[in-house]
Amino acid sequence: MAVAGSSRKPAQDSPSRQLLWELNRLVLSEQEEFYGRLDRESQQREAAHKSALAEAIARHDKVRNDAEAERDRHEKQQQQERAQREEQQRQEAERERQAKLEQERTERRRLAERAEAAARAERAATQEREAEEARVKAEKHRRDARAVQEKKEEQEAAERKRVLDKRKAKEATLAAAAAPSAPTSKTIQPNTSQSTARISQKPTPDPGREAEHQRYLGIHQTLKELRKFMTQQAKQNPILKEKMGDMRRELRKSVGQLREGKGKNTAQNNAIMNVLREALKSFPEPKVSLAKFVARPIEDVQAPALVIYLLNHLSKAIISQLIKEASVSPRLAEPIGVAAVNFFAREDFRVNGVSLIDILIAKYHVVCPPLFGIYGSESTDQGRERLGWWREEAGGPWISEQLHQDRMTGLGAGYAAISLRTFENSKMTNPYPPYNFWRALATILNVPAGQVTDTHFVLVRALIENSEQRFLMFFGDTAKQLMRFAIMEYPKRASRDSVAAKVLSNLGNTMKKDKKLYL
Repeated sequence: MAVAGSSRKPAQDSPSRQLLWELNRLVLSEQEEFYGRLDRESQQREAAHKSALAEAIARHDKVRNDAEAERDRHEKQQQQERAQREEQQRQEAERERQAKLEQERTERRRLAERAEAAARAERAATQEREAEEARVKAEKHRRDARAVQEKKEEQEAAERKRVLDKRKAKEATLAAAAAPSAPTSKTIQPNTSQSTARISQKPTPDPGREAEHQRYLGIHQTLKELRKFMTQQAKQNPILKEKMGDMRRELRKSVGQLREGKGKNTAQNNAIMNVLREALKSFPEPKVSLAKFVARPIEDVQAPALVIYLLNHLSKAIISQLIKEASVSPRLAEPIGVAAVNFFAREDFRVNGVSLIDILIAKYHVVCPPLFGIYGSESTDQGRERLGWWREEAGGPWISEQLHQDRMTGLGAGYAAISLRTFENSKMTNPYPPYNFWRALATILNVPAGQVTDTHFVLVRALIENSEQRFLMFFGDTAKQLMRFAIMEYPKRASRDSVAAKVLSNLGNTMKKDKKLYL
C-alpha cells in the first residue's frame, strides 16, 4: 500500500488511488509553490529590509559623522577662541605688569629727582643762608665801623664846639666887663630827643590812593577791550587766529611748568621769550596806544597790539599759577615771581624804554586790592569786593573763607617775589623796585584799627614769610622794626578772636626756630 504523500507513483493501483495520488501530488506541488513563493517574498522583504536598514544605517552614520564633524569644528573654534582669550589676557596682564613696572620706575625716578632736588635746594638754601649771613655780618661790620667813625666825628665836632663855646664865653665875659649894662643872654637847650620810625595807629588815608586804584582798574578794562579787538582781528586773519591760539597755549603751559630750583626753568623761560619775540617780529601790526596800558603819564607811542595781548595773557597765567601753587606752598611763588619780573625787565619787551609791568599790576589791583590800601568789611558784599573776595561764578555765591585766605596767601607771596628783586648784577632795569613792597606792607599796617580784617593778617604773613632775608637786605634794621610791629603789635588790632591774627603773631617764633631771626 502506497504511503500518502509519497512522490512515487504506484505501479499498479486502482484508478481511485491513482486519482488520489494525483490530487496529493497537485496539493504538494501547490504547497511547494506557495511556500516557495513565501520564501521568495520573505527573501525579497528581507533584502528590502536589509537594504532599507543599510540605507538608514548609512544615513545615521552620515548624520553622526556630520554631527561629530560639526562638534569637532565647534570644539576647535572654542579652543581657538579660548586660546585667543587666554593670549589676550596674557598680553593684557603683561601690559599691566609692564605699565606697573614703568610706573614704579617713574615713581622711583621722580622720588629720586625730588630727593636730589630737595638736597640741591637745601644745599642752595644753606649756601644762600651762609652767604646772607656773611653779607649781614659784613654789613653789620660796615655799619659798626661807620657808627664808630660817626661817633668819633661827633666827638670831634662836640670838642670843637666846646672849645668854640668856651672862647665865645670868654669873649662875652670880656665884653660884659667893658659894658655892664648889656642884657644877659638866654641859653637855649637843644632838643636831643631822636625821632623814631613808627607806624601810626590812626593814619590819614591817602586821597590819591583810590584814584590810583581806579587808574589800574581802567587799564584792566582797556585790556578786556584789547582782547575783543584782537578776537576781531583774528577772524579777519586766519594765520593770526591760528598763531594766537598756539601762543596762548604755549604761554599757559610754560607758566604752569615753572618749578622751584636753580636752572629748572630755563626751558620754560626760553619758550615764553620765543613766543613774545615771534609776536614782536612776525606781527608788528596792528598797533595800539601804549599810554592806555601804563599808569603814569608817558609820551603817547604805538606798540604792537599782539605783544600787549600776549603780555596780558602771560600776566593772567602768572596770577592763576600763584593762586594755584603758592596758595598751597608759598615758597613756590619765588620761581613764578622771578620769571615775571625778568620778562617785564627785558629790553625786548619794553617800548621806548617803558616797561609794561603795569599790565600785571593792574591784574593785582583786581584780585588783591588790599595790597594797594583798599579796604572794606568782610561782612558786606561791597566790602568783600573791595577786599578781592572772589565768587564761585559771575553773580554767584562767594567762595569760602578758607579758599579766600588761600588765594590771598598765594597772591601775597607772589607780590613779595615780584617786588623784592635785585638787579645789581644785571644790565636790565628793575621794572618794579623794592619800595613797592615797603609801600604795600606799610599801607596794610596803616589800615585803621576798625577796618582791619583777617584778609590783612593773611596778607601780612604771606608778604613776610619766606621773604625776611631779602626784606632785610634791602632795608636793613628799618625792615626789622617794621616786621617787629607787623608780627607783635599789628595782630592786637583784631576785632574778634581771629585765627589769622594768631597765626601771624606766631610767625616770630617760627622765624626764631627755623631761621634764627630774632626781632
